[in-house]
Amino acid sequence: MIINNTIINAECSEIIAELQRQLAINNIHYLQRTHDSGRNIQVQCPYHGNGQERRPSAGIRKEDGLFHCFACGQSHTLPEVISYCFGKEDMFGKWGMRWLIKNFSSIVKEERKDVEIDLERNNSTNKATILDNSISSKSNTFVTEEELDSYRYYHHYWTKRGITDDNIIELFDLGYDIRTNCITFPVRDIDGNCLFVARRNVETKWFNYPKDVEKPLYGLYELRQSFMQQYEGISDFYYGAYKLYVTESMIDCLLLWQANKYAVALNGTGSKEQLHILKNIPARQIVLATDNDKAGKLAREKLRKALSNKLITEIDFPSNRKDIGECTKEEIENIEQWEVF
Repeated sequence: MIINNTIINAECSEIIAELQRQLAINNIHYLQRTHDSGRNIQVQCPYHGNGQERRPSAGIRKEDGLFHCFACGQSHTLPEVISYCFGKEDMFGKWGMRWLIKNFSSIVKEERKDVEIDLERNNSTNKATILDNSISSKSNTFVTEEELDSYRYYHHYWTKRGITDDNIIELFDLGYDIRTNCITFPVRDIDGNCLFVARRNVETKWFNYPKDVEKPLYGLYELRQSFMQQYEGISDFYYGAYKLYVTESMIDCLLLWQANKYAVALNGTGSKEQLHILKNIPARQIVLATDNDKAGKLAREKLRKALSNKLITEIDFPSNRKDIGECTKEEIENIEQWEVF
């Protein structure tokens, strides 16, 4: 079955059976009675009668998952029905599509297309920003919400890389670009504007980070959002004794967040602007968690010199661990055991 250009690696009956199982686990009383009528699977309609009609009045077409109720007239795609059953009334069934991909997908492979991201820059700076005007974007052109919406799908690559927490996936707006067969990392400024989308192919090591762009600290906006939620909507960072990890890669940054540790990523070894931001960021302790190789160690030396106003510690990885991505979940959760001055 192909839905939204994605191969769903299961028969319609298998999908409905798994959907029934997960709904029951969550104590949701929809689609309890089904009947295979040949071309369709007859189900109780969740859109009327509280989903508890005696005889199934709706059909889900096996070929493409199209849903239609002959009693109330509702017609929807299968992802929309799944979203509705779980109480996710999102447009076009985005949550339901992610559920299908997470449980059954085999992604359609397409020829990779060149990604063009237009960033027009000027020298203006937003004087109202936090951290001494050092963080706000200098770009007048941002990635649109419509484009970001087209990437909001789940891909099993996230699980492969150890990212399994849906809250982290939502917070960082992680996704999948069907056109390029890449997972997507929206990169935002401190105000939440998406500067560009970084991509990594799920089958090769091809990574796209636009050239000639000023690299922001990845995770800074999400850090600010987390503090605003924790401290009841305050507009600035909380000047408390929190610890901030600094990594090279975005994946390493995400793995630390998943382990309830604040982190930002350099996407490299640290630019002059990134070092300036880290120097002014209101964190009392900076933990250097760059890679366990020559480049990573050189980055640590640079960071130590630039951040002389901070309490600096670093992660002394075992020799068989190149970076955080090679650590087990338990090792990441207890990474403090490798922390040294």
